[in-house]
Amino acid sequence: MNVAPKPNHLERLNSASNPRWMDALRFLLGLFLFVKGILFLEHNSDVFYLFSSSQRLVSMEKALLFTSMFHIVGGLMIAIGCLTRFAILCQFPIVITAMLVVNPQRGVRLENTELWLSILITGLLVFFMIVGPGRYSVDNKIFRPQLPASEH
Repeated sequence: MNVAPKPNHLERLNSASNPRWMDALRFLLGLFLFVKGILFLEHNSDVFYLFSSSQRLVSMEKALLFTSMFHIVGGLMIAIGCLTRFAILCQFPIVITAMLVVNPQRGVRLENTELWLSILITGLLVFFMIVGPGRYSVDNKIFRPQLPASEH
């Protein structure tokens, strides 16, 4: 009688068993961050205006460039699921700064959609930090140890 082995604790927590909708949500989150990074480069005059009184111009340009690049590269990494948790960790300082420093300057009101969007994105980043990249990800295909064919 051939009885399948009981999965251990790590196999049960593996993100490869996440539902497909989580993969789609992760992809959309990464795509959103990617687009946000590109828009950040295009609309950098708005950010210059927000910080012009407290920062030097040279340091603002560097901060904008790094922020945009982290969003663009990190968003792509999250979308395809490559080093997902590392990419999420790199997003946290940017999104939390937007949530706690930049967006409240416009007021904590229902009309401040950027603030609510930052809160939502932060929640999604925390969610994917916990549950992992999912079944359809580079992390799952390359970095996850594969079981021999007889154990599937």
